[in-house]
Amino acid sequence: MRSPVWVVWAVLAWSIGWTQLEMDCARPQQARSVVGRLMLSEIEGAEDTNRAAMWEAFGRCPGGSGAAACRRREQQRFEAHWERQKRAIEDKYRKMLSEFEERCQASAA
Repeated sequence: MRSPVWVVWAVLAWSIGWTQLEMDCARPQQARSVVGRLMLSEIEGAEDTNRAAMWEAFGRCPGGSGAAACRRREQQRFEAHWERQKRAIEDKYRKMLSEFEERCQASAA
């Protein structure tokens, strides 16, 4: 069985290739919309994967009086990781849009 992470990356690889074909300077709003949808899709997939890993980590916490503190530490660790990962995804798509706009401006000149 394929892991959800593998499936997400396969879809993203296909989508990014498709996006490059669809990013037409004559239709910049359409290109921005496609990139926005791709970014949202990648963020949602990464968030689901991160959440599943966090719940697995919760399951490794000891029972009893230390359980709540362990879950709190794990949650903080995963939230910090998620924020970094989300920022990296957003930066990647901002860069993609910036390069698209630069390319369009250069071709118009």
